[in-house]
Amino acid sequence: MEQNMKSYPAPWNLNGKGYIFIYKFREDFVNRHGNVPEFLKEKFAGGFGSVMLVDYENSDAGPYGELLFIPGKFRFEGKKLDTISRIYVSTMESVINGRANWGIPKDKAEFSFEQISENTEKATISVDGTLAAEFTLRTGKLAFPVSTKLLPFPLVQEYEGKRFFTNFFGKGTGHLAKLIDVKIHSELFPDISLCRPIAVIQVEPFNITFPKAETVEMN
Repeated sequence: MEQNMKSYPAPWNLNGKGYIFIYKFREDFVNRHGNVPEFLKEKFAGGFGSVMLVDYENSDAGPYGELLFIPGKFRFEGKKLDTISRIYVSTMESVINGRANWGIPKDKAEFSFEQISENTEKATISVDGTLAAEFTLRTGKLAFPVSTKLLPFPLVQEYEGKRFFTNFFGKGTGHLAKLIDVKIHSELFPDISLCRPIAVIQVEPFNITFPKAETVEMN
């Protein structure tokens, strides 16, 4: 933990609003663009991947914005697990504690959420003044329940000599959404403008719990 940075141990309970983008990424896209960590390279197993864009109004470490990329499943120790291979958050509290608690490779960015009209929103994520990603999204009116029980993402992460295993779970009220426009700086975030999502779901309220991870010391 960095000097003078407060520790916020797991579990965390977070709520706010956001978007879940569901994809089935091709292996060549993941290998080229997915920021796959070394310990999972050549182990891609397909399945559903995701991008999540969230504006957390409350969390155990305070409010913050988040953009993350999950490539899909990887074969690891006889299981098929997910990993967060690229992620930005808007506060250093989330960066430092996210790495320490779950081994998630968080980096800091600036987030802007702009309501363009009643059902259209623009989200802009910048890193040191350089645009990393920009999304324009339109949300429909039909509401339905959303739960990670239907599409779980069991995580494996590696950080500072440890492996972290985490099963986060979330739920909320969803609405189908449409990605109207997307701009990506491919050196800062996987270039999902090259892919078409299977579905985009706006979730509000969006409630997620990150429990304490199981950790294994690496030899």
